[in-house]
Amino acid sequence: MIKQKESCNQLPKEIKPAFQELNVLKHLKDAKINKKFGFTAAYLFQLVFVLLFHQ
Repeated sequence: MIKQKESCNQLPKEIKPAFQELNVLKHLKDAKINKKFGFTAAYLFQLVFVLLFHQ
């Protein structure tokens, strides 16, 4: 299970440069995916991405 961390530290250090280079979080914002309550779309996307490829 992934440990609870700050929202910006959710990605492993090997994947973080790819997310930054591809501007994944910017594209989520440009798609106008907004939150109504709770966690941001960027946080949830990172969490699901990490869970899919975790070990």
